[in-house]
Amino acid sequence: MKFLSSLLLTMLPLGAAADSIPESKLPEWFPTVSGTLRAKGEYQTEEGEGRFEVRNARIALDGNITPALLYRAEVDLSDEGRIRMLDAYAGMNFSKGWLVRLGQMRVPFSIDAHRSPHKQYFANRSFIAKQVGDVRDVGLSVGWDVPGLPLKLEGGLFNGSGLTNQKDYWTKEVNFSAKAQYYPVKGLTLQGSVQKISPHVDLQWLVARGGVPAEAL
Repeated sequence: MKFLSSLLLTMLPLGAAADSIPESKLPEWFPTVSGTLRAKGEYQTEEGEGRFEVRNARIALDGNITPALLYRAEVDLSDEGRIRMLDAYAGMNFSKGWLVRLGQMRVPFSIDAHRSPHKQYFANRSFIAKQVGDVRDVGLSVGWDVPGLPLKLEGGLFNGSGLTNQKDYWTKEVNFSAKAQYYPVKGLTLQGSVQKISPHVDLQWLVARGGVPAEAL
């Protein structure tokens, strides 16, 4: 049985908002800059092999154009060696806990997947977060913090195109995701969520195995 040991070397949340400028003089729309740098070392005892890796090098901009209008943009400069756009959306805060967001975001599903890397306890994410909940898409989401109750409801409609297939993507069926979170006591969250997605189908892989005719390509 293979054994993989990994050591989280750096987990560094960064925060800055032009400290050299007096806060009172900053315009309302001025962004808050934050980020995460996460590096790790791994060693496989059975094979005698090891490696070092920059797992994440994220930078994010958050701000408010007005008290009711907000925006967020986040990019990962090294997601296992790839540059990946994460969040790019605008939002509107309504009274009584309503929030509407439009753009590219993580779909409302699962708890662990929504944790930023610097909030995770281990070098790698859980199976649920990595294989099920790690979905970002382009769409519209609505969230509501129920007044007087420790309850948050969130749902949205999404393309199903993923992050890189938006320009010429037209569909008659959108994906949806919904989540309800209940906080009975401090430190405990109960959640129920449902999600409809269109999984990626590798037609070339199916043709090679006789699953679909070659004309499908």
